[in-house]
Amino acid sequence: MQFSQHLEVHHSEGKSPFVADEEQTAAAAVAAAARSGVEATVAKEELTEYYQCPVKSCGEILHLARLDDHLELHNAEDSADGSNSGELESGAQPSSSSSCSSPTRAQAAAVPGPSRAKPGVPAGVTPNGIPLSSTGSPHVKPSKPVRRLGKKELGAYYNEERMPRWLEDLLKKRGYKSSQGVIPVLAQLLQQNKYTQYAYLCHPETQHISKLRNEGSFCGYRNIQMMISYIVNTGAPGAIAFRNTIPSIFQIQDLIEKGWDQGIHEEGRIELGSLRGTRKYIGTPETFKNLDEDPPSTSENRMYDAVEQYFATAPGVNMQSKVRNTRRPPIYLQHQGHSMTIIGIERQPSGNRNLLVFDPSFADPANITRHIDNRRPVEHSHPDRALKLYRRGPRYFSKYHAFELMSYEEGVK
Repeated sequence: MQFSQHLEVHHSEGKSPFVADEEQTAAAAVAAAARSGVEATVAKEELTEYYQCPVKSCGEILHLARLDDHLELHNAEDSADGSNSGELESGAQPSSSSSCSSPTRAQAAAVPGPSRAKPGVPAGVTPNGIPLSSTGSPHVKPSKPVRRLGKKELGAYYNEERMPRWLEDLLKKRGYKSSQGVIPVLAQLLQQNKYTQYAYLCHPETQHISKLRNEGSFCGYRNIQMMISYIVNTGAPGAIAFRNTIPSIFQIQDLIEKGWDQGIHEEGRIELGSLRGTRKYIGTPETFKNLDEDPPSTSENRMYDAVEQYFATAPGVNMQSKVRNTRRPPIYLQHQGHSMTIIGIERQPSGNRNLLVFDPSFADPANITRHIDNRRPVEHSHPDRALKLYRRGPRYFSKYHAFELMSYEEGVK
């Protein structure tokens, strides 16, 4: 079993950070996926203020470039169908999502006090992480001297020894919010949608895991949980190492630190200090960017090509179908300041391509979750509108010029 890093059109192979074998335990594996080790390169135009989302109960700190898109998606989340009664928090009863009340950019406030993100601080919770070598070895040594990372790499809470008790209690009590069975619903919407020429989708057992009310953002952890949901729900190698359950944020932190103890990227401890119980950023590195001579959309188009090739080469895919369901694992995507999980790709009659994603910042609306498990047939008068929350295309990605993709590779079963 291998864990592959898909960097634009490059697909280097290595061991999965979510699979345990004779040499690699689950603790060591997750440590490999979460180590923070490469400085983020911040362009001059990115050196601007960061703002706190004005939507009640969101709490994310956003770069100005992301703010409009983020608010628009909140509106899509809210207007799609009101409450999200179909979503369950782990260990909790169904609860509705917070109302967005049509937030505007003007309502956003610069983050005050000691938590204020200074220029150059990546937004969200997943800037830098493990820089896999071409072989994907978790024991690769850094080429530069190891040093303690600062606010630019680890965020506003880079010196935090422990997150607030109320937040710790919230995460322990509620675990995570999850919807399982969303992908088959999206497949029906894509089939009905006249603006979809064709689409590929990943394995239907992948869960959409999203943030809790008031948690702020732990996107890196939520995406790791979504990747592990595929492993656990399909019984893929590594499921037993996770005891067939999706680990909590604190369990993932424990696995990372245990991996350091076992010598897996132990320099991560030097760079981060203590991770357990903190809000320090984890994620993948934003290492590859457009070359100076490349058009602005070069890396974006290479990303689309890589994702489409990944799904189009899945065993048994029906290339004649409008919706091409596969058994492929999802893909971890990161751009500057945020990460999400790719569950497919859509091509429209115009030739435009959109990634289909589970974004941990946004929950599934009730007009999606009420169709889970075929409780009701999916018949939507505006399927294109219902898909908006799950699409990320040129309008969204044009702001970014570097993307990191990672996928759990299918191998020996």
